[in-house]
Amino acid sequence: MREIFVLGAGVIGMASAYALASEGLEVTVIDAGTGPAAGGASFGNGAQLSYSYTDALASPSLIANVPKLLLGFDPAFRLTPSLSPRFWAWSLSFLTNASRSSFERNTIEVLKLAMESRRGFAEISKKISFDHRSTGKLNLYSTHRGLRNAESLSRLKNKHGTEQVVLTAEEAIEREPALARFSHPFAGALWSPFDEAGDSWLFCQNLHTVLERDYGVKFKFGTKIEALRARSGKIDAIITDTGEFSCNRVVIALGAGSAAIARTAGIRLPIWPMQGYSMTIPASEMAPSVSITDTSRKVVFCRIGDRLRIGGLADIGGENPKFKKQRFAALLEAAKGMFPEAGDYTGNVNAWTGLRPMTPNSQPMVGQSKIEGLFLNCGHGSLGWTLSMATAARLAQAIRMEGNVISGAASLIHVHSN
Repeated sequence: MREIFVLGAGVIGMASAYALASEGLEVTVIDAGTGPAAGGASFGNGAQLSYSYTDALASPSLIANVPKLLLGFDPAFRLTPSLSPRFWAWSLSFLTNASRSSFERNTIEVLKLAMESRRGFAEISKKISFDHRSTGKLNLYSTHRGLRNAESLSRLKNKHGTEQVVLTAEEAIEREPALARFSHPFAGALWSPFDEAGDSWLFCQNLHTVLERDYGVKFKFGTKIEALRARSGKIDAIITDTGEFSCNRVVIALGAGSAAIARTAGIRLPIWPMQGYSMTIPASEMAPSVSITDTSRKVVFCRIGDRLRIGGLADIGGENPKFKKQRFAALLEAAKGMFPEAGDYTGNVNAWTGLRPMTPNSQPMVGQSKIEGLFLNCGHGSLGWTLSMATAARLAQAIRMEGNVISGAASLIHVHSN
């Protein structure tokens, strides 16, 4: 029984296919897109490989800000409650993860995954190119209080190998001279020397070539997955708009779409989408070479080749949010206000929006579900690109141990069966 289907050809699905094919499995990848990473979250994400910045979304500081978010007073973060009972169930679980102890535990668990992923990227970068750069990362803080809080958390992270360092504003500018032209004052920065950057779309394209050529992986593009069928507690078939695929092992790696497909097999996944936006412009000589995150405005700047990827905003609301011109315009204006000379904002800015599949504790779900033969690699939040190599390796481990749910991320979020 060597055949296995991977649902999804974004960075999680492609990394999963690579890990499984490396184990000698006969892998078939199914995706509705025209090719790998064709427009989803892997197409236009922030490009940062944020191994050190794994802070869980649920935190005491975010909960204190909820009234401001509900009233729309935070330009970067919007919270619009949905009428769906699934949203309220997710929100209740999110609240239970917002204590200081839960925030720190969740942050460190994801950090462990990120450090595993860093090693995975070091290996795969020897086989494929994807504008991979060891840039380091600067997180800017607008207030001294915010910087002190970041420093406190960094001490905990440094016990797990991040080697983060707090810098004054002057030291940050010395590290990245482009910050001398940053238009907003900042109190200081947190320097993460191990963080990297890369183009996840290019990663998927080049990995696609390797998987077909060297591992015989099959791809079914232009194939919309409509449902899964389980019989007697075992996975039985994948139902698509082009027909059925009989199967006995399947991996769900569909990002924000994972929960809807899992429900067709009787599995309830605690995933809710958080919408983000990005643009990609030609970089100028004054663009930063180090990855930059403005933590107060939730905007990231990342060099990928001769381009500058700018991403940001965090909107939680409906299950299938659409592109909102006014939200993208807010990101564009914020970026121009921060680094007005970093790139060409006047031409095609390649506007994009995507959905981050958030779990209540910010940890991905990896491993075997309650349905025999049905495996999960989903719920990575805003860190899918960063965590992809680690969760793919853990997925392969789970399949080697078939019949047992793996320890770590898979057991930290309980997966329910109807």
